[in-house]
Amino acid sequence: MTLKPIASLIGITLLLASCGQPVSRRSSEQCLSALETSAKNTTVQTQNGPVAGYIDNGVYIYKGIPYAKAGRFMAPTDPDPWKEVRASRSYGPVAPHGERMGWRDDNQAFTMHWDDGYPGEDCQRVNVWTSSLRSGSKLPVMVWLHGGGFSEGSSQEQAGYDGTNLARDHGVVVVSLNHRLNALGYLDLSAYGAKYAHSGNVGMMDIVKALEWVRDNIANFGGDPSNVTIFGQSGGGGKVTTVMAMPSAKGLFHKAIVQSGSIFNLMSPKYSRRVGAATVSKLGIGPSKIDQMATVPYEKLLAAYREAVQEVAAEAREDGALPTNFLDMILFGQAPVVDGEVIPFQPSTPETLALSKDVPTIIGTVYNEFTPGQEDAIFRPLALQQAQDRTAAGCAPVYMYRFDWASPVLDGALGSTHCLEIPFVFDNVLVHRTFTGGGEDAVQLGHRVSRLWTSFAKTGKPAAEGMPEWEPWPANLRINLETKLDK
Repeated sequence: MTLKPIASLIGITLLLASCGQPVSRRSSEQCLSALETSAKNTTVQTQNGPVAGYIDNGVYIYKGIPYAKAGRFMAPTDPDPWKEVRASRSYGPVAPHGERMGWRDDNQAFTMHWDDGYPGEDCQRVNVWTSSLRSGSKLPVMVWLHGGGFSEGSSQEQAGYDGTNLARDHGVVVVSLNHRLNALGYLDLSAYGAKYAHSGNVGMMDIVKALEWVRDNIANFGGDPSNVTIFGQSGGGGKVTTVMAMPSAKGLFHKAIVQSGSIFNLMSPKYSRRVGAATVSKLGIGPSKIDQMATVPYEKLLAAYREAVQEVAAEAREDGALPTNFLDMILFGQAPVVDGEVIPFQPSTPETLALSKDVPTIIGTVYNEFTPGQEDAIFRPLALQQAQDRTAAGCAPVYMYRFDWASPVLDGALGSTHCLEIPFVFDNVLVHRTFTGGGEDAVQLGHRVSRLWTSFAKTGKPAAEGMPEWEPWPANLRINLETKLDK
């Protein structure tokens, strides 16, 4: 296999399974610093109980803090409280999901280097990076939603997600989280009674619950609950777009960044219920025994769910109702549901746009995504349409970008591929150098890009020294070593 086809395969793999993991979590110089692990110096009180983390180069780090609990297919509720100090120094369980396509491909394994952690249905966990524990610090908060569609991924899967550099060098509090995915997060069993009314959206309800946790607790980590930015890439960008369509999330965030993740078509109840019914049927469970779904082994549940999705997609194709957009086809049957309550309307409707009218946004893509050597035709039109819709509706300013910088890794076969901007956004170019190459020019570009993102989180206006003044849409910032603004 030549490198160019490999690059295309990597791109498609990333859409379905999200992105990579580190060669090292720090530069060699930073690794020399001693860690502070004393509970005395790191304990923070949350509404559910005290947690202790560790200090790395001036950054207080907390991992695996429970923000919710939930039975299978049920809405999330507050976690059980605890009194003793809870050790929170390592990532908690990740949402169970299937095998990644790239595990057995050497180039993908080297470039992405996934860290998939350990699975567990009790996966509602948040991670926090902050430079201050003073409640009066009021640092801007950036909440990262991971990629992998609505089916796969986690808050730890790639090196670029590490929040240390943003917290230490850019004066923000970074929060990332795990939430339910695939059948556990989006299997619509609402046809089987009120108990399962929201089962098709509990993955998104987890995210809203995490944002409530941020509202109620982040001040004790030095953050400002009145200045929260949600941002995400690929499936994470789709989640950002979906959160903007949820009335329950209104007021829990104040700015939004959608990176290669603009979406317009969530599931309709007609077809999401078909997927639910087909899954139940394949498991041999009758309607009167629907509660048995709670104890089906996960691997068996996932297999039935995937078969059901394919079956219902074929039905929708015969009905002429299967989306023609490549992204929507991939997400069909594996996305949240426009149920009229949790998500009342599709993301692009006037009613939905009104919900987030006052939210400034950054929207953009990378140049190649899945098409090495040419401009992407999958995400770019959707991003442009989202920017146009928000502007036409009189929403807060929209800032559009295209990330054009190309990775030198694998003799340049990747181009500016899907996920490549993530280590630049997090100022983690050296941390994930199997993806970026780690060259000095790339490192400096990462410093500038991360300043754009964090200045937006602070003020609603993206600006950075060495970058042109970024004007709202229809201007477009082309990000590379010679970054310039097209109008």
